[in-house]
Amino acid sequence: MIKKAIYITAIAAMASCGTTRNKVNATTQADNLENGITSVTDTDDAVAASNSFWGKLLGEACREMGQENICLSPMSAQFAMAMVASGAEGKTKKEICNTMQLGDSANINSRRLLDDIATKTVWNEHGDVRIANSIWIKDGFDVKQEFIDTNKEFFDALVESAEFNQETVKRVNDWCNENTNGKIPTILDRFTESDRMLLINALYLKAAWSKPFKEENTTEQIFTTEKGEEIKAPTMMMRSNEPFYSDEMVSMVSKRLQGGYSMLFILPGEGVKCDEAAEYVAKDFDTLLKNMEVRNVTLSLPKFTTDFGMSLKPVLANLGIKRAFGNKAQFGGISDEALFISDVVQKTYINVNEKGTEAAAVTVAVAGALSMRPPKVEIITFDRPFIYAIIKDNGNHVMFAGKVGNPTK
Repeated sequence: MIKKAIYITAIAAMASCGTTRNKVNATTQADNLENGITSVTDTDDAVAASNSFWGKLLGEACREMGQENICLSPMSAQFAMAMVASGAEGKTKKEICNTMQLGDSANINSRRLLDDIATKTVWNEHGDVRIANSIWIKDGFDVKQEFIDTNKEFFDALVESAEFNQETVKRVNDWCNENTNGKIPTILDRFTESDRMLLINALYLKAAWSKPFKEENTTEQIFTTEKGEEIKAPTMMMRSNEPFYSDEMVSMVSKRLQGGYSMLFILPGEGVKCDEAAEYVAKDFDTLLKNMEVRNVTLSLPKFTTDFGMSLKPVLANLGIKRAFGNKAQFGGISDEALFISDVVQKTYINVNEKGTEAAAVTVAVAGALSMRPPKVEIITFDRPFIYAIIKDNGNHVMFAGKVGNPTK
């Protein structure tokens, strides 16, 4: 039996601050949460489990790609794979849920996260967040109604049937462009003969710093790459009270973004690689965040912009998803026709400057009182490769994570 292909894309964009309208593709459906779900786990447990996924994903991507600059959206990947998991069965479903750390109730957890971002975030002229999901089905391909209904109910998914031709490619790309505010204008070049379904998650966040950097303090500073090359990079500088943590493995500082988000900058210790630092922080993420204390920090941070794209298929396979990509895939919840996942593609964009950042994530910022004595000044200079995570406050959901190996590229 020849299996047909499911093509999954997860697109994510983070942009610098500015005035934009608020648009969140999420609604509250609390009365319907129990439909079709037989097992429910505590949301906090699911959040705690998913918090380590971003470090594993970024660490594996660093090893797989070997590139200087990497930008990923763990949350976007989790939404996309949660949609397809709703139609998976047996070991295939177990591998997807365990690897993506979706919990036993991926649909409910996804629904709650959509609603949480939509209802608990107050946006004004300083921010804009968008989450959108869509499913594109080839004309004539028989998809089970329960799968469609589940994705509409729990993921607010737009479901479209279309000829898989170049006109549909344009429609898909237009949808991506609209839902990322023009930052990801294309995700698809063409369809193949075996393609039957396209599942897409789009995630976009634009937010200003609560304490912006002053442009007059930005100067050219030396940044040393992993290869030992010294380059000059425009570097922002600020002295302020910020959550800070340091040990032998990492030094971390958190900067608040307006709208209930934060950006965590993580400098690996001497001799520690970025992939090692990512996995170390993510392994006990909540504890490290709680251990951050407000300190008087002198922060030097290079400005950077990254356009990035990669197939997540080899990364996810290395992390534990095996059956879904091969002949043993079990997607009987989607269709009676034999299916497999042909690829999981992600494109991202991030821009960090004096005014703000593009990001989506979760962080806990500890607001401690400072002593009246002359405070110790923590100096943290990001003059060598570092990693970052954008998190949603009071939930620690990591929306974006990446590595900066050369801020000038």
